[in-house]
Amino acid sequence: MPTSAYEDEEVEEIYEQLEGVMDTVNKNDSLIILGDWNTVVGEGQEGHAVGKYGLGVRNNRGQRLIDFCKEKELLITNTIFQQHQRRRYT
Repeated sequence: MPTSAYEDEEVEEIYEQLEGVMDTVNKNDSLIILGDWNTVVGEGQEGHAVGKYGLGVRNNRGQRLIDFCKEKELLITNTIFQQHQRRRYT
């Protein structure tokens, strides 16, 4: 994902491209998306998308990722399992 130096429009373009790819996946198949999203989802559980082992204070791009995960019924797995704080970065 683009870093914070990029404009929000460029980030939205990546989400749109990802949605396009996701539309090609059969609904019965498992989908795993890996990568560094350059976001901070913060501490605290958020529905089924974010577990209780996040890190830091949520930023705008972290909220965008959470909204995307909720919409697509995805979860941010590195927030599900308890890890030492130095291992909670994606």
